[in-house]
Amino acid sequence: MIELTGIERRFQVGDTEVRALRQIDLTLADGDYAAVMGPSGSGKSTLLNILGLLDRPNAGRYRLDGVETTTLDEEARARLRRERIGFVFQAFHLVPRLTAFENVELPLVLAGMAPRPRRERVRQSLAAMGLTARAGHRPDQLSGGQRQRVAIARATVTEPGLILADEPTGNLDRAAGEDVVAALEALNNKGLTLIVVTHDPALGERARRRIQMDDGAIL
Repeated sequence: MIELTGIERRFQVGDTEVRALRQIDLTLADGDYAAVMGPSGSGKSTLLNILGLLDRPNAGRYRLDGVETTTLDEEARARLRRERIGFVFQAFHLVPRLTAFENVELPLVLAGMAPRPRRERVRQSLAAMGLTARAGHRPDQLSGGQRQRVAIARATVTEPGLILADEPTGNLDRAAGEDVVAALEALNNKGLTLIVVTHDPALGERARRRIQMDDGAIL
């Protein structure tokens, strides 16, 4: 469960204060599928950063699965982020010198999981994305759609309850984008909460909830 109450985010740009988020109130149940939409500069990515515990609000409350996140120290926030949240970005953010297997394995290495269960978990995640045959390939040996599916496998290998996807089809052609959206929706159908930031009206229409933003506020 996600509960945002009175969330404000302000930035100082020179002598000007920019209100990136204005009194955001939002509740999302476990298993929801929501699209966050709006023009550039409307606050979509700022909201996603707050939800992902990558940024702190200046005011308001954010409860994730009953935990009040705004009062947590950085170590506790990092632990909660690692355990509960998976990220999928437009630019993939894969490590170029690592294979697909090693990229997906990386979060589990950082979490200290033992090698045998770790490798089995990675194999399962890659298989779920249809990438078993590409496990030994580096990112530059994969298509854009394959790279994004590796990124999804990496995001979900820790078994989080929440997936945050920022323009996940932005760098893909239509066919590859359809494959990636289908993979994300299959995860949502298994119970993961899915929040997608997108400029694509067709992708937004697929979500069960559409959150329209403008000038830092939810319309």
